[in-house]
Amino acid sequence: MATDTRTSPASGGSARSGTPSLEAGAELERTLDRLEARMEALQLSMRMRRTSARFELWRHDLRETRETWFLLVDPDGQDPTPVGS
Repeated sequence: MATDTRTSPASGGSARSGTPSLEAGAELERTLDRLEARMEALQLSMRMRRTSARFELWRHDLRETRETWFLLVDPDGQDPTPVGS
């Protein structure tokens, strides 16, 4: 009688398939949520204060934040929307 010695993801480990633990998945979701909120705040700042001296800095920060978000969502993919949209 064979026994399965794999650690289940629910117990904090990962199965042989390499699935992340629940904690790692939850942390990734929190990170993505924070990045998404940051992107929304930057977009709002840019829309409301186009003449601000910080506009270019916000645009640069938005670009970097979007790149980070997409890298975390799909490490092998790329941003499906052009910059400036």
